Amino acid sequence: MLKHWQLYFSEVIKGKRRGKRIKVLQSFLKLLSWPFAGAVKLRNWAYDSDYLRGHAPSHPVIISVGNIVAGGTGKTPITQMLARALSDYARVAILSRGYHSPAEHSVEPLVLSEGKGPLYPPTECGDEPYMLSKQLPHIGVFVGRDRRRAAAMAADSGAQVIIVDDGMQHRRLSRDYDVVVVNANDPFGQGHFLPRGFLRDSPRSLSRAHLLIINHIRDTQHYEEIKALVDPYSKAPTIGTRLEVRQVLDMDSQPISDLKDKQVGIFCGIAHPEHFLQTVSQLGAQTVTECVLPDHHSVSAEELIAFAKESKARGAQMLLCTEKDYVKLAHDLKLDLPVGWVQMQLNIVADEAHWKEFIDKAHRCVNNAGFCCEL
Repeated sequence: MLKHWQLYFSEVIKGKRRGKRIKVLQSFLKLLSWPFAGAVKLRNWAYDSDYLRGHAPSHPVIISVGNIVAGGTGKTPITQMLARALSDYARVAILSRGYHSPAEHSVEPLVLSEGKGPLYPPTECGDEPYMLSKQLPHIGVFVGRDRRRAAAMAADSGAQVIIVDDGMQHRRLSRDYDVVVVNANDPFGQGHFLPRGFLRDSPRSLSRAHLLIINHIRDTQHYEEIKALVDPYSKAPTIGTRLEVRQVLDMDSQPISDLKDKQVGIFCGIAHPEHFLQTVSQLGAQTVTECVLPDHHSVSAEELIAFAKESKARGAQMLLCTEKDYVKLAHDLKLDLPVGWVQMQLNIVADEAHWKEFIDKAHRCVNNAGFCCEL
């Protein structure tokens, strides 16, 4: 029931539902958004005026990867790309909250990886930190809502660089750099604060960015259009990125060669399922059934068994999901259809020189023992 209402309100915010009742509901949500917006602005003012102060371990370089909207901008792929680039120069650790997992609610952060891959399943730590620890087994990953404590643990483990996944609003932990990700398809979260829109921070907070990453761009013209929208709020250098299909794999991680004209059922629990639907269409497959869940939620074994039966009855030849969903699946589950998953990779497609300059700047900061004189 909760999953249903989460999806319903997401569709209301995105304007996918119409009617007089929806307009009344949107007006009510707008009223609720005013106190939230006021609280956000007051909190930012308190930090900007030094009435509140962030704290951090003295030695590691701390880089926050965040955004001003709730979900779906592509922070985790950016975190992965950043960690991979900096691990050539330094010992890197990643902090992640672990949304909708036991680790998120634990008093003590969970040490998911000590640099040898994940020590716990995704049911304990959450889908995104598990993915990061699988993709970057040589990097330490710490999971929990107390980022200051997690940062101290990472520093004690010998980390020279700490990357805070989704850390922009966590100002209790001070940082050397803010990398801010903007969704090119909806840069300002429908133009309203939560719960009427997806904004969880003011666009003015983009002024804190040291690097702006405009993700999900279609082409150069799209990049320039979104860049013009964010330029009034930030003078930070920008780059353009896009998630592209790397390969499609089966449950044993073996490549699936061709999806052209195949009929498929898709299931996913991500912030913007329309992106995955578009990706499947671009691969040439025909979607005959859909099972869409809220972000970070997983499909139960019973739901997946029923969905596979329904999909097969409607002519589907296989099921497809995202990597984020794949890592949460039980591999011994008996289904009426085979399951494949789409592996994506993030590519820089505009102003790559700004990315290289940022990596060089962070490298120099590490060499200066965390003293980032360029800020």
